[in-house]
Parts: sequence; structure tokens; C-alpha cells
Amino acid sequence: MMSPLNKLLPLALVLGLTACARQAPVAPPSPLPEIDNVFDSESRWSASVGKGVGDYYSQLRPVVDGDRLFAASRDGVLKAFDRVTGDEQWKAELDELDINKNQRSPRIAGGLTAAYGNLYFGSENGVVYAVSQAGGELLWAQNVPGEVLAAPAVDEGKVVVHTSAGNLVALDAQSGDQQWLLRNEQPSLTLRSMATPITAGGAVLYGRADGRLGIALLDSGQPVRDTRIASPRGATELERMVDVAAKPVILGDILFTIAYNGQLTAHQLISGQQLWKRQYQGSEDLSTDGSLLFITDSRSHLFAVDARSGSEVWSNTGLENRRLTAPAVFGDYLVAGDGEGYLYWLDRNTGKLVSLERIDSAGLYAAPVVAGDTLYVQSRDGELVAIARP
Repeated sequence: MMSPLNKLLPLALVLGLTACARQAPVAPPSPLPEIDNVFDSESRWSASVGKGVGDYYSQLRPVVDGDRLFAASRDGVLKAFDRVTGDEQWKAELDELDINKNQRSPRIAGGLTAAYGNLYFGSENGVVYAVSQAGGELLWAQNVPGEVLAAPAVDEGKVVVHTSAGNLVALDAQSGDQQWLLRNEQPSLTLRSMATPITAGGAVLYGRADGRLGIALLDSGQPVRDTRIASPRGATELERMVDVAAKPVILGDILFTIAYNGQLTAHQLISGQQLWKRQYQGSEDLSTDGSLLFITDSRSHLFAVDARSGSEVWSNTGLENRRLTAPAVFGDYLVAGDGEGYLYWLDRNTGKLVSLERIDSAGLYAAPVVAGDTLYVQSRDGELVAIARP
């Protein structure tokens, strides 16, 4: 018979991993680099969005659609801004909805997706929302089995979310009615992170906690193929975690994915044939300029990799353990934030750090959003800043 202590140990381990985003990293961060800034960026406007996400793990990011920017906070404040001037156009408060009346907070966590003139997003409470972009009116709210920690994929009239329970769920974009459900087994220990699904050619592609990339038909949820990205190795459950928690990237007919405790891989999109794999590992989203892939790995090292060959073009290890966000391509620069609220600007072609600035001492947690000649950054305390291209 299992002793009470043995029963509690797995639970304690899971709870500890779940809370890891709220605690200081085990390894100390490298000192802030001392550089002479090549430029000082210009802030075009700033605004506040509720209480932000606090110290909680979150993938909540703003989204731009047309002339407006939309942003939300974990406590259910949703706002629309003129993306050029920063003027607030409307505000909605989701904590006042009936579906949240028995909850202490809406706990919005999945990033916003803009489509069909609406906003779609999910929460740790297992609720998916559809809100009108025009005025912030709630169109529908639907419960799903599991927490929604990543932005939905919206295509062909369906809203597809990947829940923390391993379920891939498709909802009707107009009514919220469930269209299909695909269940996947979860390992005993996983990251508190889910990959945002993407759609291509009538299929939905999604990273799984078992180290695989799944592909299912968007129309029916019928599985098409599972591709192994990483294999569990090691003596402990922590060492054997191989979550594919980064959003896949498609360039032409090539699919790129990266796994935690795994590797970076390139596969033919249609056949699934592996073209190359390289020993990079991480859980932050990849970014690309069309020819290079940019990586923030699990130690906050930054890399540029040639998408065609997989060869490394440059690396920057000077920001080790500073809890870097995924990088964003912004003109000639690669931009990433850190857990202390600094924003770093690197030369996109060489990886050299050219400028840095502190945006908010509360810290930055999600990749900046690029729209035209403006970079948008949201901090942990809900501060939203629009920055002009240098």
C-alpha cells in the first residue's frame, strides 16, 4: 500500500512546478549588461489595463486588428484602444458576467485572437469567450474541459483551443457550441504552458506535452498524424519533461517546432519527413523574418538559426537566466523583454545587443507585439506601452 508520504510527494512536485513562474529562478540571473545605447526608443503612448497578470504564469498578450489594439487583464478587464493615439474606445468587465459570479476572478490567461470582427480567448476557469470588437459586448461564453492557457486558433468558422487536460476542442465561432473534442493522454508532469494551435490546409496543428506535434482535421477533429519532436530521457520526471509548448511556425512547406528538454526540428508539412534537427530546447514561441528562426531557449540564451539548413548564424548568451520572453522581429532589430522589466534590442543580423531600457519594474512576461512601425509591450501590472521604431 502506498504510504501517505508517497501519495503527497507527486502532488507537491506538481504544485511546485505549477508555481515555478511565481518564484525567483533557481539559478541567479546574469548581471544587467553595461552598454552605451545606440538609440533611446520613443514611447508613443501608454495606458493601463486592469491589474495585469500579477505574479501568475500567463500567455496573455494584446492583439492588433486594423486600427485598433485590444488588451485584457487576468481579472477580466478588456479594453480597446486606437492603436496610433492610444485613445480608449471601450471597456468591458468580465467579472460581472453570470458565468463568473461564483469565481473569485475570471482568470483570463489565453492570449487574444481577433477574427470575424470578434475577439476569442480563454481562461484558467475553463471558459472560452467571444466578444464583439465593435463595442465589447459578450457574444457567448462556453465551458470546456480544462484550463485554456494559450490563444485559440480561429479558422473555417471554428474556434479551436488546446486545454491543460490535453483536450483539443473546437467550438462554433458564431454560437460557441462544441463541434468536436479530441482527447490526448497527458504525462504525469507537464509545464504550465500550452502551445497555441495553428491552422493550415484544413488541418489544425498543436504541440503536446508528450513531446509530439499533433495534426487533426479542422472539420472533424479526426487525427491525421503525430510527429515525435522529443523523446523523454533522464532518471527523474523533471528530466523527462518534453512539452512542445511553443507555437509551431510554418515557412512555405516547412514546419518548425521546438520542445522543452528536446530539440528544434524541421519537417515537411505534408509528408512529415524530417529535414533536420538541432540541439536547442525551450518553451517560448519561435519568431522568424522569413529566412532565420529566432529562439529564446530555457536558459534565456538567444539564437538565430538558418531555416533552410538549421545552421547557427549567431548566439547571444549574455542575458542568461534573466527570464527572457520570446523575441519579436521589429525592423532591423530583435526585441525581447525580461522578468525585471527590461526591453532588449539586438541587431537582427549579428545578435549584438545595441540598446536596452526598463519599461516597468513589475516585469515583462510575454513577447512584444509588432504592428507596422510600432511595438506594443504589456507588463505584469497591466501597463501597456506603444514604442516607435527607431
